Amino acid sequence: MTASRLLAQKLVAGDYGLAFYWPQHDQTIARIWSDPGNPAALEALIDDGGEPIRARLLAAEVLLRNDFSFLDRHPAEEVARIYAAALAGHHTNANAWGLLWINDSVGPLGGTFDLLERDAVPALRDLLADATIVSWYEGSEEATLGNRARYRVKDFAAYYLARIARHPIAFHDDFAGRDAEIAKLVAVLDVAHGK
Repeated sequence: MTASRLLAQKLVAGDYGLAFYWPQHDQTIARIWSDPGNPAALEALIDDGGEPIRARLLAAEVLLRNDFSFLDRHPAEEVARIYAAALAGHHTNANAWGLLWINDSVGPLGGTFDLLERDAVPALRDLLADATIVSWYEGSEEATLGNRARYRVKDFAAYYLARIARHPIAFHDDFAGRDAEIAKLVAVLDVAHGK
């Protein structure tokens, strides 16, 4: 078994501690990074599309926090695809992605799209067709607010895209209003990218 496959199994099993729950997440990231041999195995995980998204997401999180230069060795578009797949596949609680229009929060994981900027656009655009309702907020206030907003995966993608494009997008309670805003955003993105 390769070092990266063994590490993937440990990450998925939670052997290093609780991930995607703050502040424990930061401690877990530190433990993963400090385990001998893990830095190279983490980089191998980024490139291995056959490993679970949760493991690849954790690998990206650890590397972004400890060796930002890994983006010189791995395509930022692929890193963005890992985060997008994690969002769409419900691989974390929704709190990690933010409360969006409620308090203008991108969340700790959603903020990665801001960091990756243009490289995140293709992965986020792919999510604009996903109308799955995100109802996995946790906590008391966050769960009440987030679940009441009935955000869809496409709403998250549109919110992050709007930030990257520096094009304001309004929130609507009804899905038809949100979809109209998304259509306007797509038109702006198409003009910006010469389509």
